[in-house]
Amino acid sequence: MSISPDSGNAAGPMPPVPPPIQSITMINRLKSSWNNPSKRPMLIFGFGAVGIAVILLLVAITQLMGGAASATPVPTPAPTCVGPNCPISQPSPLVPKKLHVRDRTFDITPVAVQKGKWPVGAGDDNATWVFGTLVNYLIGLPNNSENKDLLQALSEADQISLELSDGQLVEFKFDAQQLVSPDNEEIFAQHHPGLTVLLLGDDGAQRLVVTANYDVSSEANRTVPSNVVALNTPIEIGDVRVKVLNGRLVENAPGIPVGSAFYLVDFTAENIGTDALNVSDFVFELMDYARQKYKLSDTASRLGPNPPPGGQLLPGLSGTFTTGFEVPSNITGPRLTWIFKPDAAFKGQASVAVPLVGPTPTPDPRSQARVQISQAYYTSDQSEVIVVGSVTNPTGALIPVGTADIVLSTPEGVLATLNSADPILPWRLSPGDTLNFTLRFGRLPPAAAILKILNNSFELTLQ
Repeated sequence: MSISPDSGNAAGPMPPVPPPIQSITMINRLKSSWNNPSKRPMLIFGFGAVGIAVILLLVAITQLMGGAASATPVPTPAPTCVGPNCPISQPSPLVPKKLHVRDRTFDITPVAVQKGKWPVGAGDDNATWVFGTLVNYLIGLPNNSENKDLLQALSEADQISLELSDGQLVEFKFDAQQLVSPDNEEIFAQHHPGLTVLLLGDDGAQRLVVTANYDVSSEANRTVPSNVVALNTPIEIGDVRVKVLNGRLVENAPGIPVGSAFYLVDFTAENIGTDALNVSDFVFELMDYARQKYKLSDTASRLGPNPPPGGQLLPGLSGTFTTGFEVPSNITGPRLTWIFKPDAAFKGQASVAVPLVGPTPTPDPRSQARVQISQAYYTSDQSEVIVVGSVTNPTGALIPVGTADIVLSTPEGVLATLNSADPILPWRLSPGDTLNFTLRFGRLPPAAAILKILNNSFELTLQ
């Protein structure tokens, strides 16, 4: 009986699909071989070889995929800090290395000084420099007879020089010598370029101090590093020939912020190329002794006798301009470096040494008051110290004197109480006035005492 397929629902499940004939034949052969004990070792070896091959193939594929992944470069994030407030690596500041006085040379070691406690150098030919004093260099020498004779013999005919860490030689002219007390802080002042040399060590209540002024006239013939030239030296850089004429510090001018000053540099620029030059593309910077750089200031540049850099220079023509920079009022010197590039993309630069010279600061009128002491003695009952003297105002300004300006103490620092003053304090000295006074202090031990009135100091012997 034959059965035809039904187009409706199936009467039961579909029969399984038989495997291919080749698969059945291969399986039957393997079964037959496995049932034969003599062929089993060969089958085991074959299956093992196939397994090892599969494992090696998987390892190779994994390594290829891992290598491709590792070969992909990892992007490095670019620096995001831009602008003037980003940290910039600055070179080390220039510091003095050697002091030359007459035929003597002293090696210099930087030290930190606190309230007159100044470490003495290790040898007779070793000097110490107060770290950070880059305007008025403070140099200490060991207090011995040879160094004392050297400083006492100096005069206006002598020149003193400092050798800096970059090989530059800064020259100074002898100004004066004086005796000051160890706690005198005026010698640390950084008002104008100069040099202060003093003897260190036990020498009673006074120290021998020699002061020298920066020698501005030495700028024209100064030996400077090979990459820095002196004033009035033509420099050819790109299609420009520049020459710096002078530089100067300007204070108390319109537009100067509090705590700042302007530094102006006059220069000439000549077009030695064949195309017109856009002066506005010129790049200028000013660098101080601490290697801090300052950018061009339009406000400062307009204060000069020449126009600020601008306009065009045709081939063969030249112009004179003034560049101005805003700098701190206590900018470190005594020399600065003016830096020029024809444009921002130019690889090289011209560097010119310019002097840090400004107006002489007006001294404090109180520092010029003159005091004379005529008497100093104990009262009959030894209970008080009486001091009689006078103070003169030689300036054109009013000078006030208060109790804080008058101090009597022992060399060890024991203070005496100011009981009374005649006239009564405070005093007000008009220009040209002289005031006679009598001061009464509490008792001090019978010994030497130091009286200070304003900037005047006196050593008193009390009996």
